[in-house]
Amino acid sequence: MGFLDRFKSAQRWYNQGVKLAQQGQYEETLEYFDKALKINPKLDIAWNSQGLILEKLEKYPEAIESFDRALEIDPEYVIALINKGIVLGKMGKYLEAISCFDRALEMYPEQVLAWTNKGIARGKLKEYQEALKCFDKALEIDPENASTWYNQGLVFKELGKYDEARNSFEHSLKINPGYEAAWKAKEELTK
Repeated sequence: MGFLDRFKSAQRWYNQGVKLAQQGQYEETLEYFDKALKINPKLDIAWNSQGLILEKLEKYPEAIESFDRALEIDPEYVIALINKGIVLGKMGKYLEAISCFDRALEMYPEQVLAWTNKGIARGKLKEYQEALKCFDKALEIDPENASTWYNQGLVFKELGKYDEARNSFEHSLKINPGYEAAWKAKEELTK
């Protein structure tokens, strides 16, 4: 099998895995990604996607390994770097997560997902003013990001700034009326 045939075969396995992931069949998805990666271990998108599936299965150390493999192939794969930071945050490794977000922002200063998640990590560290600066930057770039508004509201709530928190949650819900976490957070403010 020539290079092009191997590439196409790996891509087919990967694409099948993506379809299974969309159906919530995560264990099967991993099997397909493994087959793709055995054929083409340099398929960075498959490593990143595998990391996302492992994250869903709460296999965080394995997810980090997958993101690292994607980053070995392409050190400027910003989404893999951000995904790694998100998982590190879920593991409670907030400083390491912030380091990932900072690296992503060095490459792409307008990366809203990196700013938002850096803000979340700063909030977890109780560095609320720094968190708010991150959310402000993210909202300056994309004022229609419901997640950023929601997370900003959580920080305002922690600071006891309930009017600002309510305003942030309302902005989030205006953008995404089905955002359950924002509804719940807004309701908790009225109790």
